[in-house]
Amino acid sequence: MKTKFLTTLLVLCIMQLSIAQNCEDISPYKQGMKLEYTNYNKKGKERSIDSYEVTAVNTNSNGELVIEIASKTKAKKNKEGVARKDILKCVDGNFYVDMAGYLAHQTDEQKSTLQIQAEGDFLEFPDNLTEGLELKDGYIELKMGNGGGGAGVALANMKVLNRKVTQNTSFTNKAGTFNAYKMSFDYVFTLGFIKVRGSGIEWYVKGIGIVKTESYTKKGKLRWTRELTKIYK
Repeated sequence: MKTKFLTTLLVLCIMQLSIAQNCEDISPYKQGMKLEYTNYNKKGKERSIDSYEVTAVNTNSNGELVIEIASKTKAKKNKEGVARKDILKCVDGNFYVDMAGYLAHQTDEQKSTLQIQAEGDFLEFPDNLTEGLELKDGYIELKMGNGGGGAGVALANMKVLNRKVTQNTSFTNKAGTFNAYKMSFDYVFTLGFIKVRGSGIEWYVKGIGIVKTESYTKKGKLRWTRELTKIYK
């Protein structure tokens, strides 16, 4: 259970760090867009499938970008799957993920307020990407808080270092063929007294985002893979 929790937080950090700060301009989230990501373990066996449908993208009265996503996580042995509704907010480049869909065991009142808040220097993906380009480092912190404001309680943080575009290449998988930028990076993930160091490779496609991520241990052994396997724009 602890390993699954750590993996979930690590994936969440990477997903949040994949969004540039000017989210209103570059956000890949468009109403009606459907995405399916498949998660694999270190042996390449399917672990779960995450399906997403963007049901609404609006700017509220406070100027915040609000994204409503109907999502379902289906484990390999779970035929029914787990459905939920996720709300993402973007405020000055910071994304906020509503935790209501993750806390089914809580009361209705609690579910309406508990959130995971992601703050930090969200990674930028400049428009002029070229092979050999060194990119800015990034830092993200996850806090457990509530919708009423306040600082929140620090939950975990992640530093992404030594980012570099290694190749502009044609990338083909089950979702299609894309003009992608292959990037390498190192990371340090901290949860309490637990510190995990490693490296990663990701493939970035303009207008979509990350289509594949591979996470490795500091010794170079594959930890897990997450890959876009279906997309409907």
